[in-house]
Amino acid sequence: MTAPPDPRLGQLVARLRASAWDLTPEEIADAVWLAQWITPAARAGAGPEPEPARAPGTGASPAADTTAPAAAPGTPPAPADHRPVRHAERSGPVSLYAGEPHRPRRARARDGAFPVRVPMAASLPGLLGLQRAMRPLRGYRPLAEPPRGPLDEEATADRAARTGVLDPLYRRGERRAAAMQLLMDVSPSMVVWERMLEELRQTCAQLGVFSDVQVRYLHRAADGTPLVGTSAVPGRAPGSALHPRPADQFRDPTGRRLTLVISDCVGPLWQEGRAQRLLHHWSLTAPLAVVQPLPPRLWPRTALPADAGLLTRDPGPGSRLGFDPRGYGPPPPPGALPVPVLLPTREALGTWARLLSGPGRTTVRGAAGWVLPGHPALRPPAPATGPAPTADELLRAFRASASPGALRLAVHLAAVPLALPVMQVVQRAMLPDTGPMELAEVLLSGLLWQLPDPDQGPGHWYEFVDGVREMLLQSLDQGAAALVLKHCSEYVERHFGKSARNFSALAVARLAGPSAEADDAAPPDTAEDGGGTEPELFAEVPARVVRWYQPLPPGTGEHGGLGEAERLLRLWHLQADPTLLHDARERATPGARQPAGTPEGIRGRLVLGGILRALAGTEAVRRDATARTATLTEAVALLTEAHDHAEPGSTAHTDAALELASAHHARWQDDGDTAHLLAAERVLRALPADDPTGTLRLGRVLLALAQAAPDPRAYAFDAAAELRAACGLLEAGDAPEPQLCAALLDLATALRLAAAPTGDTLAVLDRAGRLAADDPLRLRRLTELARARTAAQAWAGADGAYTEAIDLTGSYSPWRCALLTEWGASLLHRARLDPASETLARAESVLREAFAISPGKDPGRPRVQLLLGRALVLRFERQGFPPDLYESVHLLEQAARHAPDARTRAESWLELGSARLTLHDARGPVALDSVVTAFTSALREARDAPGGAPGSVLAARAAHRHGEVLERMARPRAALAAYREAAREWSELTARHADVPWAEVQATRECATRLSEP
Repeated sequence: MTAPPDPRLGQLVARLRASAWDLTPEEIADAVWLAQWITPAARAGAGPEPEPARAPGTGASPAADTTAPAAAPGTPPAPADHRPVRHAERSGPVSLYAGEPHRPRRARARDGAFPVRVPMAASLPGLLGLQRAMRPLRGYRPLAEPPRGPLDEEATADRAARTGVLDPLYRRGERRAAAMQLLMDVSPSMVVWERMLEELRQTCAQLGVFSDVQVRYLHRAADGTPLVGTSAVPGRAPGSALHPRPADQFRDPTGRRLTLVISDCVGPLWQEGRAQRLLHHWSLTAPLAVVQPLPPRLWPRTALPADAGLLTRDPGPGSRLGFDPRGYGPPPPPGALPVPVLLPTREALGTWARLLSGPGRTTVRGAAGWVLPGHPALRPPAPATGPAPTADELLRAFRASASPGALRLAVHLAAVPLALPVMQVVQRAMLPDTGPMELAEVLLSGLLWQLPDPDQGPGHWYEFVDGVREMLLQSLDQGAAALVLKHCSEYVERHFGKSARNFSALAVARLAGPSAEADDAAPPDTAEDGGGTEPELFAEVPARVVRWYQPLPPGTGEHGGLGEAERLLRLWHLQADPTLLHDARERATPGARQPAGTPEGIRGRLVLGGILRALAGTEAVRRDATARTATLTEAVALLTEAHDHAEPGSTAHTDAALELASAHHARWQDDGDTAHLLAAERVLRALPADDPTGTLRLGRVLLALAQAAPDPRAYAFDAAAELRAACGLLEAGDAPEPQLCAALLDLATALRLAAAPTGDTLAVLDRAGRLAADDPLRLRRLTELARARTAAQAWAGADGAYTEAIDLTGSYSPWRCALLTEWGASLLHRARLDPASETLARAESVLREAFAISPGKDPGRPRVQLLLGRALVLRFERQGFPPDLYESVHLLEQAARHAPDARTRAESWLELGSARLTLHDARGPVALDSVVTAFTSALREARDAPGGAPGSVLAARAAHRHGEVLERMARPRAALAAYREAAREWSELTARHADVPWAEVQATRECATRLSEP
């Protein structure tokens, strides 16, 4: 008979649903389970009331503990209308420890720790890119003839009537979609690649190409026969569905099934030659390849050494794969067939996909190994003699042969516990550009040895050989070791609760309950097991992340709509769920409709204005420019009313001023109108001078005004004064180092724009450098340092700073592209000043790299094309290499047509006109009419650019060059009109006392005077 449900569970579900969290039944079950691990000390040492008697076999409901953490286990649940306060802010970070493989599981679960599921890191970097690379497999067609279709009765009767011979005719059958088989080698060395297998399966399944994706495992029978099963565990009873069967039963004679064998080719089947014979037999009828996780330099040590060369596939029936090795070794033995060997990268898998899907004869570059129908076994290795190598010898050998990525990974792994999931987390967090190859280098380097799992034999735990960890840590200072913990913590926090695959860890924290001792929770004690080592810390995440399934109850804080709206807004800052903002907006709207002069009306407008400003920053609103503008406009109106009616000096007045300034700044980011920044400046100047937040924001608003102004020095001087004061207030208030570091970097930018002495700027950057604890702040500091040294014409120091900054960015990150573009522009400027230097070649190299990594639709790509085109034109002028001029014309035309802003388009058209004119003079196929078109387009775009009319250097130059071309075309009247137009532009500039190139001004006046003479 089923027991009636506990009424307290219904109360818990009701409260969770009332808190605006849409939880699934599984999440609610997890919350109930987690409740038993929360603050065990608080429950054990609670009030003196005795525990009430209850029936044997029953226990206190965890629901009571989730709502009232300080209650004793026997305390009855609170009434439905009672909402106890949870002290979520009092809990410190939760420390995550890797469990020890050699300790009993029961012992590991004690000592104040509780198990949690931590997200596993991806084994293959860039799964989306891998999926795109394999898309050509949609065009794969089996080499075998399609199956015969049904009998065509009409065609058969017609032929019989015509010929007198009854010969059945059949309709053409439809080709079946291809299938994919992933065959995983289950040798002991392959246990670390299970995650990679799952990611390959996921990629193939989501590709939408295959009718079926099967994962199977290659086993070795007791007599050495290859077996294939659907489970990695071979111990199944014969005759069961999971029992491995002979591998020949899985051979596909139709060619429909593609097979990827995932193996490092070092297991017993490979050493005996049986796996190679199997591959030879299978590859006779269907495409097959080996995915090798080891780096290519280790392939000669495996049982399937592969050479680089050209892979060829013909589309005809019965044709086989061809391979032309690049080396000069002996030819393959008779009967040998090539098997492609692929790295687990999108480039290698994409090449294989193109090889199989080409419509005609297809040739690609790749690697392949030869297999024979009677492949011989390898000789067993000679037993090792002599003493074992020392830690120093092992490390020297590893450094001599390892790739740079593997060496950096080994150094970082010295700071963490060597559990395979933790190692993969470190790899994704610290070295995201590396993949399985680098991890394989470390695991097979001899620096590690595998710890046995007492339950399942070889496990996923490793340990460094004695002395190796200490030597690796010498390359990792204390700050870098702290960064490993920081970045791993950030990775776990970002992915907590969002991954389909997780691994077990131990968490130590007091998630709830007022306990002073809880803040000092220590790692699980291991003394009782004797000889056990302390579990190693690998991440720290906020308690709110671990408390994923336990949201704050809706009654926390003040009752009422505005109080709930404020709570939802605070919760949004933690969870970034736009649904919370929409709910908060509904709850705050009635309060904002109260009279503006009342405290309720002021508070309602302030809360709703802050919610709307936050809502304008969500992804859905950002994509709709009209909706974002309307949302920010409404936020500014509400915050303006709250600011105007609040009492000056009150908390509401200060909060409204800060929110209003932020809303004005957001509007400036949308339309670029500096009037919004000026409005923000007026609001912030009314705040007290001793308010660090207001002073810092005022300095940043003035800095934005300086960066947007044609002459930044006036605003930059005021910005530097405000930011210097803000830094002093932050230091006096013991502000967090990252906040102070960011303020110092803004101060350095303001000093540079204000043309302050370079020594002052460098001194501020030195202070910021001592506080920069993460890569984003270091990147900002190095970038600003490069700009400051460039302004001081310290070219060597600027190049060094740019190089260090670029090293901190990813291979294809937008930051890298922007830095390369900026550096290239600086080098190009220097190359114009010094014709004898080699700076021009370096500028072209830097700009080409920026162009290569810039996405096709990136708004900054036309700027890179413009700079690269200028560099090529300059090189043609100095070296006379015609292809440079042709390429520059192409790049400049692309930049002129696709640049998102009018100024870049104007510069591109102007440079394009000059390049076309140079090509015309060099007897190229360019007419002067196209030159005229380029200059007139440059003039039009220059006037459309911000600040372009009246008076623009770009417009004056375009008009002057236009006049020069018209004069060469024997059109003096039109040329005179163009020169006069250029003269008017120069006059407008000189009337405003703007800096102008007087040599160009004088040239325009002389041309106009010359053509005006009769």
